[in-house]
Amino acid sequence: MLLRKHKTVFFLSWLMATTMIARGQAIFDTLNLHEFEVIGVLDSYEDSYKKTTLDTLVKRHFEHLDLGELLSAFSPVFVKSYGKGSISTASFRGTSASHTKVLWNDFTINSPMLGQVDFSTIPESFFDEVNLLYGGGSLYQSGGALGGSVLLSNSTLIPRKSLLHVSQSLGSFGSFNTAATLHLEKKKMIAETRVMLQSSKNDFPYYNNGTLPSQWMKQQNASFLNGGFLQQFSWQLNPWQHLSLMSWNQWNRRNIPPIMTNVYKGGNPEEYQKTFFTRNVIGWLYHKDKTRIEMKSAWFFEKQHYYLKTTTANDSAQTVTLIDSKNNTSGFYTKGKWKQQLKKNFTLRAGIDIDYDRVESSNYSDLKTRFSTSIYTGLNKQFLKRVTLDLLIREELVDGKLLPVMPYAGVNYKALKKEELYFRASVSRNYHLPTLNDLYWYPGGNPSLKPEDGLETEAGISYMKKLTKNMAAAIEINGFYNKISNWIQWKPSDYRFWTPENMAEVHARGMELSASLNVRAGLWHYRISGFYAYTRTTDESALAIEKGYSGRQLIYIPAHHGNAFLYMAYKNWNFGWNSMITGSRTTTMNPADSYSNTLPAYWLNNIQLGKKWLFNKIDVAMQIKINNVFNVQYQAVIWRAMPGRNIEITAKIDIL
Repeated sequence: MLLRKHKTVFFLSWLMATTMIARGQAIFDTLNLHEFEVIGVLDSYEDSYKKTTLDTLVKRHFEHLDLGELLSAFSPVFVKSYGKGSISTASFRGTSASHTKVLWNDFTINSPMLGQVDFSTIPESFFDEVNLLYGGGSLYQSGGALGGSVLLSNSTLIPRKSLLHVSQSLGSFGSFNTAATLHLEKKKMIAETRVMLQSSKNDFPYYNNGTLPSQWMKQQNASFLNGGFLQQFSWQLNPWQHLSLMSWNQWNRRNIPPIMTNVYKGGNPEEYQKTFFTRNVIGWLYHKDKTRIEMKSAWFFEKQHYYLKTTTANDSAQTVTLIDSKNNTSGFYTKGKWKQQLKKNFTLRAGIDIDYDRVESSNYSDLKTRFSTSIYTGLNKQFLKRVTLDLLIREELVDGKLLPVMPYAGVNYKALKKEELYFRASVSRNYHLPTLNDLYWYPGGNPSLKPEDGLETEAGISYMKKLTKNMAAAIEINGFYNKISNWIQWKPSDYRFWTPENMAEVHARGMELSASLNVRAGLWHYRISGFYAYTRTTDESALAIEKGYSGRQLIYIPAHHGNAFLYMAYKNWNFGWNSMITGSRTTTMNPADSYSNTLPAYWLNNIQLGKKWLFNKIDVAMQIKINNVFNVQYQAVIWRAMPGRNIEITAKIDIL
């Protein structure tokens, strides 16, 4: 009933708003352009660092996925999920979730408390482009991303094909997902509104092997409701100046189900989390001839409430556990960027970031703040059109303390004049600050923590070939070796609570392989792509050697992870098959710590079939998708149930 009321209020409000805007449509000049489609995951082969862009084909056909699901299915990034609608985090190259930075239109959205981002709350439909920066390449955007960065961006300059886009999905277990975009233009002004509403009872059946005897059960207390909107305006002041304003607002509520081993503990447990955030950015861009200057400011605010209550299983129902945690975070941020091409094949860039975070938490002794200033400068020089050199230096001042310099040096070499064969290598140094929870959480915070120190190296080879007029292939192999000193670990103290310490020296090394093939044959279009990552991440500190667990893979980091995507289209029909393999993961550094310290590998497959109908001013599409086709029973996180086979049906309408 609660979900139904929220849906009704949400859609009535949105319908009234869009109707009012549509009535004023006469004052806008709608510019209809041919749709621009990029096929394949784009790799920037001429850069000295690895960078990929998720393609428009994937984004268009999977717009109801959250960002975590999208990255898990179509990138080498490892995503650890607690289940549909539950917490989802991402990590690059064997690092932790807090070592992954997520930036929305150049501003970091990682929580200043946890240092992480919950990818399950980020709707893919709210963004035009998703870019991934790996390793040291992240220094071009921010410090602290020891693994890599996810860049989310909204275009404010490109006209759209459609005036209104609406997508409605219904699925198993009471799942409901709506996304809509209204795009209006008048001369030099563009206004765009995006809305979304996601909800699910999430009461799927699962096989519980955490009870005796093992048995089939239905997931309880797992419903969720997410709703929000993103509003943006842009003004082209003149051919070389542009103003933009964006506001992203969202409400999330999730009930948290008991773990599989606790379903019979009784006591009627109540556990949920509610979050509201608003993120607002205003920007000015000047781009004329060989000069580009950009200034942006942002204000973020987030309100989070976590509640847990357990009682005794008897009739008296006495309270056993009560946690009522309330946290308010706010931040003010300013960025300035300058890029200048001095002469042919020689470019300079510089920038400054000023960040202020403020946190009020029932788990801190008082108000906590962090003020940081970061400056960077870099150059890019091309020699003989085949060798590109990148140099960058970043420096940060945090609460009056200067961090060591963070340098980056990289080179890219085009081996053959007439072939797209590239070699690249880079080395960099990066520092990740302790989170505010690491420093100030009560009880347990450690104000004496040092920043984590990362030395990152990588090398790669990439080759792209147009085999025929209608066939193209690409392949890329990257190797990396990262050493992270002062890795922060939480461990039990002598006072029955956990506390963080700079304990580990982590070595993360491995390789990444990606390949794709695109074919057009008459009315047919085929695409095959895949990723594979091998990661070896171990603690090589003196303590690990002494205790005998150096060389053991860190918890929840799979040594093997990969995915593949097959896409076929004929006229207005399309078919897709997505396959994902995750290797086994340890859940403890000591094999004797628990009944099961290793989660088995699992292989998931999703298929979809769709058709589009084209009318004069309206495009209509229908799609049916079957997730987990083979009904695999698996655990991504120990004792957290995951859904088996389930179905989604989606209808889309575009008004041109």
